[in-house]
Amino acid sequence: MRCVTPEKKPLVEVPKKLVLSALALIPLLLAPPVIQLVLLLSESFGLMQAVVDVATEFRAGQSYVFGVLMAVAWLVVVWRDGSWGFRAFWLVLSVLNVAYASHAASIADWQGFAGHALHFLALVLWAGVLIHIAWFLRDGRNWRAFLKWFTPFSVAMMVILIGSGIWLMLFFVAPEDYTSSWILPYGQLLLLKHLSIVPLLLAAFINAALSRSDVPNRSWLKVESWLLLLVLLITAFMSKLAPPHNINETFRMEGSAPFVEWFAGPQYLPVHAVWTPNIDAFLMMAIGLILLGFQWLSYRKQLPEWLSFIFGLGFVAATYTGLMFSFLF
Repeated sequence: MRCVTPEKKPLVEVPKKLVLSALALIPLLLAPPVIQLVLLLSESFGLMQAVVDVATEFRAGQSYVFGVLMAVAWLVVVWRDGSWGFRAFWLVLSVLNVAYASHAASIADWQGFAGHALHFLALVLWAGVLIHIAWFLRDGRNWRAFLKWFTPFSVAMMVILIGSGIWLMLFFVAPEDYTSSWILPYGQLLLLKHLSIVPLLLAAFINAALSRSDVPNRSWLKVESWLLLLVLLITAFMSKLAPPHNINETFRMEGSAPFVEWFAGPQYLPVHAVWTPNIDAFLMMAIGLILLGFQWLSYRKQLPEWLSFIFGLGFVAATYTGLMFSFLF
């Protein structure tokens, strides 16, 4: 937002203390997986040796060390009101740092690194502007001028997000194994993530294409940000799970995901999803589509915005249930 000229954006004010606090939290938020790895290795090599090994030989540790140094440097830039160029520099470095420590980079080297970096950068650029506008808007001036560039920009970022997301998914799950992966915790979260993107896209379409007002509808922008938070929350849980490179082997080690036996009964090797359409599955997916229609209708009828969020959650839950009823594993 800082690189956009004033006549093409509304007035947005983010408290400096909030930015500094967020940067100060980076070392703490990055620490848990590193601490877990250190404690695991300390049982065999001792605490100090484990710390050194993690910091020098493991991607997670190397990324953490660089992340702490980056946070300190970024904090200094913000504290001294540095230019947007310096801030953009540290933003790009942080994106590259996250990509370096990603599952995709550890599996596919440079291809995984590039795919994750592109995916994360598109997310940061689109979501960053959205959150700024939804939560820190002070004046709706120049709203139409803002939409003229932000609408195509957000569409481009969404295309990159979806394209790079499919690219990354192929590193972990073969297309023919996508439905079979639903038996595993990672596959369940992947399905929920994909479903949660649908109401997010609808909210984005409402805000970009249907809202023709000369002033921003902050309530609906916040709905979009809540739905975005749902996608990010699911993604965060996914990052803590092992991707199912070999579904049968992962199932043998981890077992099935919660609720799978409730939907499809006890599971046995080898895992192979078979589509079995039935009335229960059809009804649940029909309910999901109706709830998605209600999300759009809540905008047309000017219903409370929180209802739109509930309808979006309902779509995810109903469609997920319908899909799980549709397959035997």
